[in-house]
Amino acid sequence: MVDFALEGKIIKYSDKRLADDNFTYKDWSLGIYSKARNMMKSPQEIYKKESYQRDSLDVLLKKIDIYEDYKKVGKEKALIDFDDMIERAIKEVSFPPLKILIIDEAQDCTPLQWSVIYKLAQNARRIYLAGDDDQAIYEWNGADPRYFTHYFPGRKVKLRKTRRFGKAIHHLSQIIRREIFNSEEKEYTFLKQEGYIKHYLNFREIPFHTLAGSWYILGRINTTVNELRMLAKDAGLYFSDNEDIKCFDQHQWEAIKAWTHLSNKKTINKKQVEKMYKYIRELKDPKFRMRSFWNTESELEEYDFKKLTQYCGLDLSPTFQKKQWWHILKRNFTSQQVLYFLRLLKRYGQKELDNPPQIIIDTIHSVKGGEADHVVLYSKANYPSNFKTKSREEKTNEKKVWYTATTRARKTIHLLDTNYKYNYPIGGDYLIYVQER
Repeated sequence: MVDFALEGKIIKYSDKRLADDNFTYKDWSLGIYSKARNMMKSPQEIYKKESYQRDSLDVLLKKIDIYEDYKKVGKEKALIDFDDMIERAIKEVSFPPLKILIIDEAQDCTPLQWSVIYKLAQNARRIYLAGDDDQAIYEWNGADPRYFTHYFPGRKVKLRKTRRFGKAIHHLSQIIRREIFNSEEKEYTFLKQEGYIKHYLNFREIPFHTLAGSWYILGRINTTVNELRMLAKDAGLYFSDNEDIKCFDQHQWEAIKAWTHLSNKKTINKKQVEKMYKYIRELKDPKFRMRSFWNTESELEEYDFKKLTQYCGLDLSPTFQKKQWWHILKRNFTSQQVLYFLRLLKRYGQKELDNPPQIIIDTIHSVKGGEADHVVLYSKANYPSNFKTKSREEKTNEKKVWYTATTRARKTIHLLDTNYKYNYPIGGDYLIYVQER
């Protein structure tokens, strides 16, 4: 899609993010287009109701045309997106009879998705809908919790006890929930454990290494999540995002382990050598990095330092074998990456870095449905998510986001505040919590 956007002069060539292979371009206008489809309304109608309009209407419509043309480029191999799948399921799919149909997170379904649910329900003997209207945090994409709370017929059963957290977290979550004005009435009890809430102005004050268990470090938007990840790297924390992508380059890590094996007079296999060679400058010929050379080697072959220097192009004298990896792996390694790996290895050790991290850093929306022992909430925002400038209805929706965030925690919540001009006033909620405690 980026190529078509460039061709249509919608995205500037100077956008440095396009050079980042890991960057996913999330376009505002295409988000509005998706929202319109999910609400089963025209893009023009949805656009006019948006309080924040990043593009003009003409640009929005042009982007939609370019996007639809892009999907058709393959002709018989044309592309479809998730909204296309749902629309085609409504028109083309005949669903089989079902004994039981269960819809979880029902408050986050859009009118388009409800159309599929209604079609499924026609052939279902029994239907269960589960959800919480106070956690309806996808209304920005057209979700309408009223389908769950009012429109869908049936008997309502309200759960009266949470099995996740105790008194302190329950108290803070209810303070936030008080300002959700269109909420269904509900009261529930909590576990017989205290837990605690703490407030911070500095990331390094948070006791990551004294509290055992899993952690969520959550930001409201992607830019603040990136800021949190940089702070975590500066603090030497080992983490991933909610899709299990670790905080370091996995290929670099495999190269470090391969060289460590060699320096300890152990052998490594062909794949380990190939990965390691990408980060070593001292090769007799660049061909030893190429797949064509290694395709002739046996998959079962094992290599020690001597064999690599004699037969596989490694151009290092025997005195280098005992050197640490950061003296050898100097190709495609920045000084910041080396320093971060050294911090991680000193704090965690090699064995721990091969295991899934205990810390996940991501947006509040991304961890919806998840839970962790300890949760950090960062109050910094941008203009579209700034609490102070929102209408009453928008503030209710924002409160739902932060209510959802607080209820991810099992034991403790750590509120990281900011004095940045755009924010959610988490300090105010904490003050009420302290006064009422």
